[in-house]
Amino acid sequence: MKNWIIGAILLIAAAAAYYYFQVYQPTASEQQKSAEVHVAEPAREPELRPETPEPVPTTEPVVQTMTPPETEEEPLPTLVESDPVVLESLGGLLGEPAVTEYVVSDNVISRVVATIDMLGGRQVSSVVQAVQGPEGGFEVTVNDAPDPTIRNEVGDEIPQFIIDPSNYARYTPYVEALEAVDTAELIAEYRSLYPLFQEAYQQMGYTDRDFDARLAKIIDELLATPEVDGPVNLVKPEAVFLYADPRLESLSAGQKILIRMGSENANRVKSKLADIKAQL
Repeated sequence: MKNWIIGAILLIAAAAAYYYFQVYQPTASEQQKSAEVHVAEPAREPELRPETPEPVPTTEPVVQTMTPPETEEEPLPTLVESDPVVLESLGGLLGEPAVTEYVVSDNVISRVVATIDMLGGRQVSSVVQAVQGPEGGFEVTVNDAPDPTIRNEVGDEIPQFIIDPSNYARYTPYVEALEAVDTAELIAEYRSLYPLFQEAYQQMGYTDRDFDARLAKIIDELLATPEVDGPVNLVKPEAVFLYADPRLESLSAGQKILIRMGSENANRVKSKLADIKAQL
Protein backbone atom coordinates (compact mmCIF):
# COMPACT_ATOMS: atom_id res chain seq x y z
CA MET A 1 0.00 0.00 0.00
CA LYS A 2 1.26 3.40 -0.84
CA ASN A 3 2.63 5.30 2.15
CA TRP A 4 2.28 9.10 2.08
CA ILE A 5 4.48 9.96 5.09
CA ILE A 6 8.07 8.61 5.36
CA GLY A 7 9.66 8.61 8.86
CA ALA A 8 13.15 10.12 9.33
CA ILE A 9 15.93 8.14 11.09
CA LEU A 10 17.89 9.96 13.81
CA LEU A 11 21.56 8.82 14.16
CA ILE A 12 23.37 9.56 17.45
CA ALA A 13 27.14 8.94 18.00
CA ALA A 14 28.78 9.37 21.45
CA ALA A 15 32.50 9.85 22.27
CA ALA A 16 33.74 8.18 25.51
CA ALA A 17 35.49 10.29 28.20
CA TYR A 18 39.11 9.47 29.07
CA TYR A 19 40.26 9.62 32.73
CA TYR A 20 43.57 8.82 34.33
CA PHE A 21 45.06 8.78 37.88
CA GLN A 22 48.71 9.68 38.85
CA VAL A 23 50.59 8.31 41.99
CA TYR A 24 52.75 10.89 43.69
CA GLN A 25 56.07 10.26 45.61
CA PRO A 26 57.17 12.08 48.80
CA THR A 27 59.65 14.97 48.56
CA ALA A 28 63.31 14.70 49.73
CA SER A 29 62.88 17.28 52.55
CA GLU A 30 60.15 15.23 54.11
CA GLN A 31 62.61 12.33 54.51
CA GLN A 32 65.17 14.27 56.64
CA LYS A 33 65.14 14.21 60.43
CA SER A 34 66.31 16.98 62.78
CA ALA A 35 70.08 16.70 63.61
CA GLU A 36 69.67 17.59 67.27
CA VAL A 37 68.03 14.90 69.35
CA HIS A 38 67.98 14.72 73.18
CA VAL A 39 66.14 11.41 73.48
CA ALA A 40 66.87 8.48 71.29
CA GLU A 41 63.81 7.44 69.42
CA PRO A 42 63.32 4.41 67.29
CA ALA A 43 63.81 4.99 63.68
CA ARG A 44 60.62 5.53 61.76
CA GLU A 45 59.77 4.95 58.20
CA PRO A 46 59.54 8.21 56.31
CA GLU A 47 55.97 9.45 56.13
CA LEU A 48 54.59 9.52 52.71
CA ARG A 49 52.76 12.73 52.01
CA PRO A 50 51.51 12.95 48.48
CA GLU A 51 51.44 16.28 46.89
CA THR A 52 48.10 17.82 46.19
CA PRO A 53 46.97 16.14 43.01
CA GLU A 54 46.53 18.25 40.01
CA PRO A 55 42.99 18.51 38.65
CA VAL A 56 42.14 15.46 36.66
CA PRO A 57 41.39 16.54 33.13
CA THR A 58 38.02 15.35 32.00
CA THR A 59 36.38 15.31 28.66
CA GLU A 60 32.62 15.71 28.47
CA PRO A 61 30.91 13.11 26.28
CA VAL A 62 30.50 14.50 22.85
CA VAL A 63 27.13 13.80 21.29
CA GLN A 64 26.97 14.19 17.57
CA THR A 65 23.56 14.47 16.07
CA MET A 66 22.59 14.26 12.47
CA THR A 67 19.66 16.40 11.52
CA PRO A 68 17.22 14.22 9.63
CA PRO A 69 16.87 15.20 6.02
CA GLU A 70 13.77 17.13 5.28
CA THR A 71 11.17 14.93 3.66
CA GLU A 72 8.29 16.14 1.61
CA GLU A 73 4.97 14.39 1.31
CA GLU A 74 4.46 13.06 -2.14
CA PRO A 75 2.06 15.46 -3.82
CA LEU A 76 -1.38 14.18 -4.70
CA PRO A 77 -2.14 13.63 -8.36
CA THR A 78 -4.86 15.60 -10.02
CA LEU A 79 -8.32 14.11 -9.87
CA VAL A 80 -8.28 13.09 -13.53
CA GLU A 81 -4.91 11.36 -13.06
CA SER A 82 -5.67 9.72 -9.73
CA ASP A 83 -6.89 6.28 -10.86
CA PRO A 84 -3.48 4.48 -10.67
CA VAL A 85 -2.84 5.83 -7.16
CA VAL A 86 -6.32 4.96 -5.91
CA LEU A 87 -6.28 1.47 -7.43
CA GLU A 88 -2.88 0.82 -5.87
CA SER A 89 -4.20 1.97 -2.52
CA LEU A 90 -7.29 -0.24 -2.84
CA GLY A 91 -5.08 -3.14 -3.87
CA GLY A 92 -3.25 -2.83 -0.57
CA LEU A 93 -6.52 -2.78 1.35
CA LEU A 94 -8.59 -5.37 -0.52
CA GLY A 95 -5.98 -7.31 -2.46
CA GLU A 96 -5.41 -6.91 -6.17
CA PRO A 97 -7.67 -9.84 -7.20
CA ALA A 98 -10.65 -8.29 -5.39
CA VAL A 99 -9.96 -4.88 -6.91
CA THR A 100 -9.77 -6.35 -10.39
CA GLU A 101 -13.00 -8.31 -9.90
CA TYR A 102 -15.18 -5.77 -8.11
CA VAL A 103 -13.93 -2.21 -8.66
CA VAL A 104 -14.58 -0.20 -11.82
CA SER A 105 -11.15 0.98 -12.95
CA ASP A 106 -11.87 4.43 -14.37
CA ASN A 107 -12.83 7.67 -12.58
CA VAL A 108 -12.68 5.72 -9.33
CA ILE A 109 -12.93 8.60 -6.84
CA SER A 110 -15.65 10.40 -8.78
CA ARG A 111 -17.64 7.17 -8.99
CA VAL A 112 -17.20 6.46 -5.27
CA VAL A 113 -18.36 9.96 -4.35
CA ALA A 114 -21.38 9.79 -6.69
CA THR A 115 -22.33 6.30 -5.49
CA ILE A 116 -22.16 7.28 -1.82
CA ASP A 117 -24.19 10.41 -2.47
CA MET A 118 -26.87 8.45 -4.36
CA LEU A 119 -27.19 5.86 -1.60
CA GLY A 120 -29.21 8.48 0.23
CA GLY A 121 -31.57 8.98 -2.73
CA ARG A 122 -34.14 6.82 -4.45
CA GLN A 123 -31.76 4.81 -6.61
CA VAL A 124 -28.12 4.47 -7.64
CA SER A 125 -27.55 4.89 -11.35
CA SER A 126 -25.53 2.12 -12.97
CA VAL A 127 -23.68 4.80 -14.93
CA VAL A 128 -21.83 6.04 -11.84
CA GLN A 129 -21.50 2.84 -9.81
CA ALA A 130 -17.98 2.31 -8.49
CA VAL A 131 -18.44 -1.43 -7.86
CA GLN A 132 -19.24 -4.14 -10.35
CA GLY A 133 -22.64 -5.73 -9.66
CA PRO A 134 -22.91 -9.35 -8.49
CA GLU A 135 -22.96 -12.09 -11.08
CA GLY A 136 -26.20 -13.72 -12.10
CA GLY A 137 -29.72 -12.36 -12.09
CA PHE A 138 -31.85 -11.20 -9.19
CA GLU A 139 -33.57 -14.33 -7.90
CA VAL A 140 -37.25 -14.26 -6.85
CA THR A 141 -40.09 -16.75 -6.46
CA VAL A 142 -43.79 -16.20 -7.06
CA ASN A 143 -45.87 -15.56 -3.96
CA ASP A 144 -48.97 -17.68 -4.55
CA ALA A 145 -50.71 -16.62 -1.36
CA PRO A 146 -49.87 -12.98 -0.74
CA ASP A 147 -51.16 -11.32 2.39
CA PRO A 148 -52.45 -8.76 1.81
CA THR A 149 -53.50 -8.76 -1.81
CA ILE A 150 -52.43 -5.66 -3.72
CA ARG A 151 -54.49 -4.29 -6.61
CA ASN A 152 -53.85 -1.63 -9.20
CA GLU A 153 -56.00 1.44 -9.95
CA VAL A 154 -58.52 -0.56 -11.98
CA GLY A 155 -58.84 -3.28 -9.36
CA ASP A 156 -56.71 -5.97 -10.94
CA GLU A 157 -54.52 -8.00 -8.60
CA ILE A 158 -50.83 -7.21 -8.91
CA PRO A 159 -48.56 -10.29 -8.90
CA GLN A 160 -46.34 -10.54 -5.84
CA PHE A 161 -42.97 -12.19 -5.39
CA ILE A 162 -40.56 -13.14 -2.62
CA ILE A 163 -36.82 -12.58 -2.67
CA ASP A 164 -35.33 -16.05 -3.05
CA PRO A 165 -32.89 -16.75 -0.18
CA SER A 166 -30.40 -18.11 -2.73
CA ASN A 167 -30.08 -14.54 -3.95
CA TYR A 168 -28.34 -13.48 -0.73
CA ALA A 169 -25.25 -15.55 -1.48
CA ARG A 170 -24.51 -13.30 -4.48
CA TYR A 171 -23.65 -10.50 -2.06
CA THR A 172 -21.56 -12.53 0.38
CA PRO A 173 -18.20 -12.05 -1.46
CA TYR A 174 -18.65 -8.27 -1.23
CA VAL A 175 -19.37 -8.51 2.48
CA GLU A 176 -16.32 -10.70 3.05
CA ALA A 177 -14.11 -8.26 1.14
CA LEU A 178 -15.41 -5.39 3.27
CA GLU A 179 -14.82 -7.28 6.51
CA ALA A 180 -11.25 -8.11 5.49
CA VAL A 181 -10.28 -4.44 5.21
CA ASP A 182 -8.36 -3.03 8.18
CA THR A 183 -10.53 -0.13 9.33
CA ALA A 184 -7.65 2.05 10.55
CA GLU A 185 -5.77 1.64 7.25
CA LEU A 186 -8.94 2.35 5.28
CA ILE A 187 -9.50 5.62 7.12
CA ALA A 188 -5.84 6.60 6.83
CA GLU A 189 -5.98 6.14 3.06
CA TYR A 190 -9.25 8.05 2.87
CA ARG A 191 -7.73 10.93 4.82
CA SER A 192 -4.62 11.07 2.66
CA LEU A 193 -6.75 11.27 -0.49
CA TYR A 194 -9.51 13.40 0.98
CA PRO A 195 -8.78 16.57 -1.07
CA LEU A 196 -9.62 14.56 -4.20
CA PHE A 197 -12.88 13.28 -2.70
CA GLN A 198 -13.84 16.82 -1.79
CA GLU A 199 -12.96 18.06 -5.28
CA ALA A 200 -15.11 15.35 -6.88
CA TYR A 201 -17.98 16.23 -4.54
CA GLN A 202 -17.75 19.91 -5.48
CA GLN A 203 -17.76 18.99 -9.16
CA MET A 204 -21.18 17.43 -8.59
CA GLY A 205 -22.45 20.92 -7.72
CA TYR A 206 -21.99 20.84 -3.93
CA THR A 207 -19.57 23.75 -3.91
CA ASP A 208 -20.36 24.84 -0.35
CA ARG A 209 -20.66 21.38 1.26
CA ASP A 210 -18.28 18.98 2.92
CA PHE A 211 -18.09 15.40 1.65
CA ASP A 212 -17.11 14.21 5.13
CA ALA A 213 -20.50 15.34 6.41
CA ARG A 214 -22.30 13.59 3.56
CA LEU A 215 -20.41 10.36 4.18
CA ALA A 216 -21.25 10.46 7.89
CA LYS A 217 -24.92 11.01 7.11
CA ILE A 218 -25.04 8.07 4.69
CA ILE A 219 -23.38 5.78 7.25
CA ASP A 220 -25.98 6.80 9.83
CA GLU A 221 -28.80 6.08 7.36
CA LEU A 222 -27.42 2.63 6.58
CA LEU A 223 -27.05 1.82 10.27
CA ALA A 224 -30.70 2.80 10.75
CA THR A 225 -31.93 0.28 8.15
CA PRO A 226 -34.82 -1.64 9.75
CA GLU A 227 -34.60 -5.36 10.39
CA VAL A 228 -36.85 -7.50 8.20
CA ASP A 229 -38.00 -10.79 9.69
CA GLY A 230 -39.22 -13.48 7.37
CA PRO A 231 -39.68 -13.33 3.60
CA VAL A 232 -39.32 -10.02 1.78
CA ASN A 233 -42.34 -9.43 -0.45
CA LEU A 234 -42.06 -7.65 -3.79
CA VAL A 235 -44.41 -6.45 -6.50
CA LYS A 236 -43.70 -5.76 -10.14
CA PRO A 237 -46.32 -3.39 -11.51
CA GLU A 238 -44.07 -2.37 -14.39
CA ALA A 239 -40.47 -3.05 -15.40
CA VAL A 240 -38.83 -3.11 -11.96
CA PHE A 241 -39.45 -4.82 -8.65
CA LEU A 242 -40.77 -2.75 -5.77
CA TYR A 243 -41.15 -3.66 -2.12
CA ALA A 244 -44.72 -4.63 -1.35
CA ASP A 245 -44.47 -2.98 2.05
CA PRO A 246 -44.81 0.81 1.51
CA ARG A 247 -42.60 1.38 4.56
CA LEU A 248 -39.73 -0.51 2.93
CA GLU A 249 -40.33 1.05 -0.47
CA SER A 250 -39.96 4.52 1.08
CA LEU A 251 -36.44 3.74 2.32
CA SER A 252 -33.32 5.15 0.68
CA ALA A 253 -31.47 3.27 -2.06
CA GLY A 254 -28.70 2.24 0.34
CA GLN A 255 -31.14 0.85 2.88
CA LYS A 256 -32.96 -1.13 0.18
CA ILE A 257 -29.67 -2.65 -0.93
CA LEU A 258 -28.98 -3.87 2.61
CA ILE A 259 -32.41 -5.49 2.80
CA ARG A 260 -31.93 -7.06 -0.62
CA MET A 261 -28.71 -8.79 0.47
CA GLY A 262 -30.41 -10.58 3.39
CA SER A 263 -30.43 -9.94 7.11
CA GLU A 264 -27.24 -11.88 7.87
CA ASN A 265 -25.18 -9.99 5.28
CA ALA A 266 -26.84 -6.71 6.25
CA ASN A 267 -25.90 -7.15 9.90
CA ARG A 268 -22.29 -7.90 8.98
CA VAL A 269 -22.15 -4.75 6.86
CA LYS A 270 -23.68 -2.71 9.69
CA SER A 271 -21.08 -4.02 12.11
CA LYS A 272 -18.26 -2.88 9.82
CA LEU A 273 -19.92 0.49 9.24
CA ALA A 274 -20.26 1.01 12.99
CA ASP A 275 -16.52 0.33 13.32
CA ILE A 276 -15.74 2.82 10.55
CA LYS A 277 -18.00 5.44 12.11
CA ALA A 278 -16.34 5.02 15.51
CA GLN A 279 -12.87 5.59 14.05
CA LEU A 280 -13.84 8.19 11.47
